Amino acid sequence: MTGMGSSFLVAMNVKKVMESLGMEDVLVDHAGTYDAVPGAADLFVCSADIYEECSRAGDAIPLEHLTDYEEVETKIKAYLNS
Repeated sequence: MTGMGSSFLVAMNVKKVMESLGMEDVLVDHAGTYDAVPGAADLFVCSADIYEECSRAGDAIPLEHLTDYEEVETKIKAYLNS
């Protein structure tokens, strides 16, 4: 599952996680891999298959299952606590 549709689903889950952590003012957006350039975001949350590319642009979290809310939540919490 790749493309703008999947990135939209990831963005929705990231937004939900951030809101659940009381971080409602965080801007969450979705884009294609071509937008993963240094300075474009504080954190990239992406599919595991494009993690290497995204991590060259900045901090990145790879997801094995893009629609798995629990995976998104667990990995974002681990990132924020690191």
